[in-house]
Amino acid sequence: MTTLGKKQPSRASVDILSAINRYRHQRRLGRAWLVGDKRIAASTVAGLERDAYVREIAFNGSPYLVLTDEGKRLVGTRAE
Repeated sequence: MTTLGKKQPSRASVDILSAINRYRHQRRLGRAWLVGDKRIAASTVAGLERDAYVREIAFNGSPYLVLTDEGKRLVGTRAE
């Protein structure tokens, strides 16, 4: 089901958003991100940024991923 013409993200994308929300230990490894124990491709993060689910910010000079309000809503509605 779509909302306002926007496609719903895949289950893998929701799992990645959950990992970003859960783990505080994040770092960039070349073309990938290491979030907790998951390795996420930079292209996947770019797609999530394009869909406005996640934002990359700099904290003390280090890149860090945070969920936007839409990303938090998506992770919160997945109560399984």
